Amino acid sequence: MSYDYSSESARLEIPNPYKVQNRLLFLCAALLVAAGLWCVTSARESLSKAPIAVGIALLAFGILSASTAAKRLRFFFGRGRPLSLAPDLAPTVVGTSPRAEYHKGLLRQGALEYPEPKGALDGVLYHAAPHLITAPDAVQLQARVHFFNFAALAVTLLSFAFAWLVFGNAMNRPWLSLAYFAFGFIFLLKPILSSSPASLSLPAVIALIVGAILGPALVGAASKVLPALHWSLAPQTTVMLLSALAAVALSMLAVLGQVKPPPATQTSSEQLRLSLNVPPSLLIDELERRLQEQWTEKIPNRRYARQVPVIDPQLHSGPFSGELFEESQPMPMSGTTPAGIGQALGSRTHKWLAVLDLFATLLVLAGVIAALMFVRQFGDPSSFDSAAERGSASFSWLGSASILLLVATFCFKSSARLWGRFDFESVLVWVEMAGTYMTASVGTGNMVSARVQTSNQIVRTEAMTLRIWRARIESVVFGKDERRQVTAMFSSDAGTRELAQHLAEFGQSRASLVAPGSQADAERLQALGAAERLVGNDNAAPQIRLAPEPASAPALAASFCRKCGAGLAGDDLFCSKCGTKVHA
Repeated sequence: MSYDYSSESARLEIPNPYKVQNRLLFLCAALLVAAGLWCVTSARESLSKAPIAVGIALLAFGILSASTAAKRLRFFFGRGRPLSLAPDLAPTVVGTSPRAEYHKGLLRQGALEYPEPKGALDGVLYHAAPHLITAPDAVQLQARVHFFNFAALAVTLLSFAFAWLVFGNAMNRPWLSLAYFAFGFIFLLKPILSSSPASLSLPAVIALIVGAILGPALVGAASKVLPALHWSLAPQTTVMLLSALAAVALSMLAVLGQVKPPPATQTSSEQLRLSLNVPPSLLIDELERRLQEQWTEKIPNRRYARQVPVIDPQLHSGPFSGELFEESQPMPMSGTTPAGIGQALGSRTHKWLAVLDLFATLLVLAGVIAALMFVRQFGDPSSFDSAAERGSASFSWLGSASILLLVATFCFKSSARLWGRFDFESVLVWVEMAGTYMTASVGTGNMVSARVQTSNQIVRTEAMTLRIWRARIESVVFGKDERRQVTAMFSSDAGTRELAQHLAEFGQSRASLVAPGSQADAERLQALGAAERLVGNDNAAPQIRLAPEPASAPALAASFCRKCGAGLAGDDLFCSKCGTKVHA
């Protein structure tokens, strides 16, 4: 068996948990099909209805057993299995669910919750098996059902044996066997086959006790009215009560084999008080990146709750809160599935499961033999002195065969629920933050003399509370599509502290200004400084370099002042010596 994931890790491959039961089911199927074919073949010439009906029934049981095993030859866990602890959220969805709140409560309290036992029989059961209270809910439910059914069958068997042996006689015993058979099938065997508690209440127990004493007397008093019965259901009643009692007892032992010592319930938590100059939503973004880096086998985490801190830019201050609750991909725990019958018998968890399946196989074998005896005696009327004797004996074999096959079906169904147990381990991470934000403006540049300035709005959180809960959990599921339950929690202090420090360092290292922090910001600041120097002095005109005159330009002619004779430049308007105006 393997997960339907694109991964090369051997951790995603575990053996088929139904391997042991499948082998026994195929063996039973072979016995049933062979017996059914023999019954149909033996009645081919006579076309007797009874052997043909028995053969068809045996064939149906055999094909059903084979198909049940064939469906589980290749057992896959597809994507999305096992089921999540709470409804999954899409990556961009904000929300939570009641199941997510329940598991957040488990992390906060560091404790697991179990149902409280109720009733007198539950009190006796939990007193005899004190560790059952910390078992998974499915194990506790099956333990209570099997224990109640065991008590009901035991009381009924004792009542029948007492009435039969102490007060029974040739006249009332057939009627007593008929009454107990009807009571056992309707109120005991039928509910047991449907995996529900037997319909035996306190008044019914009192009725069985009183009936065991007064029943034979009542039958004797009514003998004048009741017709005489020439056949008895005592064999069928005894087979039904004894086989069902043994099956329920083995089922009870198989369930108790799933009970382990009280689990660990420890979680790790970190609480920090941070003051940041950045929006708190940046911490959620960084947390998502950090958790993605830690994905197990690169499989996305299951997200159960997400809330992004909302900042209203129109308000200068206000409260905010945010959270993120995720679980890593559950990975199967090694060593939880036996490889064969020998290994199963040597395992405390699977020993009684293997014994229960072997007992069911013996019941199938006994049922097949009883069915063949019915067909054989039905086809040989010469072995009986009368038709009544023949009918009684034949009905006894047929009734016993039916009961044995029904009880065997119950055994296989009961063990299949426990064979389908899968244990997983994963990590739960819950991060929440809460506080109050304040908005402010931060500018760069000299506010008096600077011609180029920058400003930006920042969100400041003062003494924000950051809480982190983290735990490595173990969970169990009975059947790939059933609800998964947390069975143990283990602290992971190092991982919790590392995540808290990472988020704190990330938030406190973020820049609150536009300029500092990166090479691009440094280049922008240099550009701002150059522009400031260019336009920063009001009295100094900008220096502009002119291109030199062409070399071929003609020189200006020399001239002299008319008054003093001093030399003049070509573009002078006044004499530099006497101040006389030179040109008009």
